[in-house]
Amino acid sequence: MNAGIVVEGTFDGATYRRLIPRIRKDISELQVRQCGGKHRLKNVFLDRLEEFHRNPAWNIDVACVIRDSDCDPPEQIEKQLQKVLKASGFKPKFHVEFFAVQCMLESWLLSDLAAIRSVAGTRSKNAEIELQNINIAPQHSQEDKNVLRRVLAQYGLPATPPVYGAVAALANLTSIGNRCGYFREFVSRIRAI
Repeated sequence: MNAGIVVEGTFDGATYRRLIPRIRKDISELQVRQCGGKHRLKNVFLDRLEEFHRNPAWNIDVACVIRDSDCDPPEQIEKQLQKVLKASGFKPKFHVEFFAVQCMLESWLLSDLAAIRSVAGTRSKNAEIELQNINIAPQHSQEDKNVLRRVLAQYGLPATPPVYGAVAALANLTSIGNRCGYFREFVSRIRAI
């Protein structure tokens, strides 16, 4: 299956580029396009879908438009994006699925410290340190972005899209689902399309 993914920005692009093929193993080609931020996504995602539609070499079977819901219920945001697509009159030849992710990506990545340590180890950083003065909540939290950045800093890693992608490539999906309940729904929906 060939898939296209439309996301908010570079951190999202790097992370979903690594996570989606781990969830859906039958993806042979994956095109990822960013929109320059959450506020631009609503106005730009149609252009990205049209780009997927125009390029027959990609032969996109399904496209996912993914944005953060900022812990708000996802249904309303997903319906709003569906309305924008419908009102545009654009009818892509592939299925489009909308996701308003309730948990921050940082919450997902923070769910597996072993993956972060492993990335630190492959980058010749001190992967064996004990984290100092960092309290990681057992469930996802609004503070997770700041907490992840502090964790990365203590392991000597910069908070950059390549680091996010590397952690996403190694993170235990079950651990993410245990900490962030919406992730289990996300996985289920990705596998169903």
